Amino acid sequence: MTDAPEPTRRRMRTRNRVIGIIAAVALLYIAVVALYALSGRVALTGEGNATDGKGLPLQISPEGVDAVADRMTVGFEIMPRGEYDASDGNGLSLVTPVTLLVTGTDGARTTDFPAGSALSPVQLRFVTEGDVQLWPFDTYTSQSIVAAIPSDGQNALDLDWTVQSRQVSGWTFDITVAQRQVPVNAYDLTITAHRAGATVAFGIVLLALMVVMPVLVLTVSIAVYRGRRKMEPSLMGWIGAMLFATIPLRTFLPGSPPIGSWIDYLIVLWVIAGLIVGLVIYVLAFVRWSPTAKTPDRTPPAEDAVQPPG
Repeated sequence: MTDAPEPTRRRMRTRNRVIGIIAAVALLYIAVVALYALSGRVALTGEGNATDGKGLPLQISPEGVDAVADRMTVGFEIMPRGEYDASDGNGLSLVTPVTLLVTGTDGARTTDFPAGSALSPVQLRFVTEGDVQLWPFDTYTSQSIVAAIPSDGQNALDLDWTVQSRQVSGWTFDITVAQRQVPVNAYDLTITAHRAGATVAFGIVLLALMVVMPVLVLTVSIAVYRGRRKMEPSLMGWIGAMLFATIPLRTFLPGSPPIGSWIDYLIVLWVIAGLIVGLVIYVLAFVRWSPTAKTPDRTPPAEDAVQPPG
């Protein structure tokens, strides 16, 4: 059996490369979609239900992260039941007044919930520890002490913790609750916010596409400068368009990383530099391969020449 001719083998290699590229793009697409579908997870760990449903129900719901200001917004809602409920099982009001103490907040640390009045959720703004310059791998953590103090000022009430099942676009939260020994029935609350996997994948893919731009420009510019490709002056507009598109792509990154993040020093700066170098090389190729101006022919026409005397 004879080997396949070289043109056939070349076509097979080209087909395999095309199939491989299509498969890689399809897998990347599926991965990004899956990460987006799983983003926004909120998980509660620790002693959230240590009271077996006998404590005062307290529901928390992370609502947003201000990465630049190092702040996290979290909602708190008391939903009384059993001996704490004064609304015949509707969970609308408390039997006795309760003061909710929450430390680590940017603002008031106590919130009063009166007895016999309709309860409303409150939003608290926590101070967090994090560094937005590490986008998209930045993490923000808030630590606080939470206690529900009754009107008689005695020991704090047991709390039955729950988390509202909602999604915060672009973020994933891990919430840990641990009961303290001193003061009695107070709780250590730790909330950690991570960028969602979809946000990380989106940023990495967009940065990779930005890196491709100067590679294409330099490839074309060098080929034209060496004379391996025909000079096309209109391509200078294409290079300039990619240069001006870099900044809009930079601002399109999810989460709006501030100017001066690591991506600017490691990627964006060099993308702009590569595009400008490619434009300079293309201009040099334009000068090198442009036809020189022709000297006008000053020879008089044949009919204007002086005829010799006959």
